[in-house]
Amino acid sequence: MSGFRDFDLDRYGQLLRQLLPGAIGFSMCDSAGLRRWSSACSNLDSCVRAVAILNKNHENWAVEDVDAQTRELDEMSVAITVRVDSSDPEAGTLFALVPADGTDLEQQKTSLQAVAACLASENGMLAELDGMAGELASRYEELNLIYVTDDNVKYFDEGQDALRRLVQNTGRYLDTDLTALVMADRKIITSQGNRAVPLISAEKILNSATGDLYERVRFMKDAVVLNDMSSDEGLPRLPQLPCKLLAAPVLDENGAVIGVLLIANATTADDFTTSDAKLMRVMARKAARIIQVNYDSLTGMMTRHGFEYHLETALYIVRYKRIEHCVMHINLDRMHVVNDTCSHHAGDELIRRVATKIREHLGESDIVARTGGDSFSALLGACSLERGREVANELREAINKIDFKWDKRRFEISVSIGLAAMAAESESIVTVVGAAEMACAKAKSNGRNRVEIYERDSTLLSRRRAEIEWVGHLHNALREDRFQLYSQRIEPLQDASQLPHTEILLRLRTDNGEVLGPNEFIPAAERYNLMPAIDRWVVRNTLKMLSANLPRRVRAANVWAINLSGQSIGDGAFLEFVTRETSQAAVPPESICFEITETAAVADLDQACRFVEALKERGFRFALDDFGTGLSSFAYLKSLPVDYLKIDGTFVREIADDRISESMVSAITQIGHVMGLETIAEFVENDAIRDCLVRVGVTFGQGYGIERPRPLMSYLSELTPELVTLPTAAAVAV
Repeated sequence: MSGFRDFDLDRYGQLLRQLLPGAIGFSMCDSAGLRRWSSACSNLDSCVRAVAILNKNHENWAVEDVDAQTRELDEMSVAITVRVDSSDPEAGTLFALVPADGTDLEQQKTSLQAVAACLASENGMLAELDGMAGELASRYEELNLIYVTDDNVKYFDEGQDALRRLVQNTGRYLDTDLTALVMADRKIITSQGNRAVPLISAEKILNSATGDLYERVRFMKDAVVLNDMSSDEGLPRLPQLPCKLLAAPVLDENGAVIGVLLIANATTADDFTTSDAKLMRVMARKAARIIQVNYDSLTGMMTRHGFEYHLETALYIVRYKRIEHCVMHINLDRMHVVNDTCSHHAGDELIRRVATKIREHLGESDIVARTGGDSFSALLGACSLERGREVANELREAINKIDFKWDKRRFEISVSIGLAAMAAESESIVTVVGAAEMACAKAKSNGRNRVEIYERDSTLLSRRRAEIEWVGHLHNALREDRFQLYSQRIEPLQDASQLPHTEILLRLRTDNGEVLGPNEFIPAAERYNLMPAIDRWVVRNTLKMLSANLPRRVRAANVWAINLSGQSIGDGAFLEFVTRETSQAAVPPESICFEITETAAVADLDQACRFVEALKERGFRFALDDFGTGLSSFAYLKSLPVDYLKIDGTFVREIADDRISESMVSAITQIGHVMGLETIAEFVENDAIRDCLVRVGVTFGQGYGIERPRPLMSYLSELTPELVTLPTAAAVAV
């Protein structure tokens, strides 16, 4: 009904009969003057006559802009007209036909106004409820959009699909002409709307998205709503694009802009609202989580996972079309000089500058990735080794010309580059990448700042080739779930009532059933940046085994020590991963102690402190492993908020026979106690060592003299033998 809602008007008819018992009839018209409802009293003839009179006369007076009025129709009847809502020009009209026999018309009019007020009130409440229902429906659709757009991905191909779905879902929900995600390296994922006439300015918008608009969003670090494309004073100016546009920044864990998510409509479309901006911020955060796993936050380049994904595709094409590709490995020379003499901030800036130069000198179709701290890799499509050598030398010379200054110091910048062919006879991407890395190592050993091509008969390269074979084994071990968890008890030496500690250890089962210790495969995993994936496997499977086999009280009554690599400390997504996995397994954070080595912590002390502090705020504990191996161990200890010091075993194993070793262990223990830290001694091989550790005040001991490593399940079965069950393959899948 125009102007007011469809009510059960018969209820109001009953009320009207009670308030105006002498009325001939009642009727209600909508704002267009059409009669929508009528009701009569007991006299049928009067009712018919009343309706006829009303129908005949309503065009003249039913929709006049009045609150209430009376008008004599003939010698027998008077019409009383009342607007249902005088403030609403679209409201309907309620009127009654009463006898012209001296009835108190003012009283009748007052009664009719009271009924109209009730109608207006109900109309307002129903309108508000409809508005709330519409808003709830909208919120439901928003929540559904957020829910179905998965951001919990671990690998590049999954991440690419997730980003494409995110862009498509965002555009579909907001019904936009164009949706785009622009990443730091200016790669774009787009989705066009379903308009009959496509957005004519799409190309100009995308060009701006990789230039002026990107810089504006990076400057503001907040959503930019441009319904009239105006540029505010003091902000980077934008070209006059014929569209309405909304762009939200994609931020990394440090608040730096690593991408832009944008939507655009034609100028004739409705304005973008603050509600649209809020939703875009949420979707930008989801995009950030995907990008942080699959892209390097410092340079915007893809990570090793992404690079390997493209290599697999390229190798298939090479074998099918017999077209040779070229793989390049680039390593910065003497990067440690910048980090040591200036700071890691200077090193980060240098990495960014080199990454920019690499992107500028390689073609748009070439695939580039940051595969290590100071290393990059590139896939040159349809490129011979000779042409690859030319490209590599041009790039090397361009990087040589980078004018890098920091704190009034100027640094000479150079790179060593290795090249390897990807041909139809290439065994796998592992061998191709390994060949390029070995050629790069040869370039370094031959004096740096040079390009080398992989040669199969090189002794050095053959030795490196043997090393990288481990990469394939480790990838297979992750896919086939061939890692195994072991445990070793850490015994209290001073107070037997302290919570028992257990270190989680890792083993690898080979194809022939042999079980290998970490020294066999961890160096290769660290060299080829596989430790974050392995650390995730250890954390996830440890927590699942504890959850499946121990009641809550037993989980909480132990401290479980898990080793983390330096690569995981620098992984921005690892914090969220640990928090989520611990919550799902219902293992209290206070029961988990992460062990990080002194070497890993000192490599980037600022980052290590942020990492430790963030997890300690959530309740996790930390131990500094191999303490004492560095020359400046005590100097940085004050800034690293750990709970335990694990004294390096080289001091402990000689403590019973060497006074210097005993003095070192005693000094570390005293410093630890002064700082409120507990100490753990490794390599406790016999009772003599144990007795010395007790004498100097070491808190815990660990070693073969206390317990030899054994499968974790064996230890769990001793804690609660009636509850232990082996997890299914699905339960422990990576």
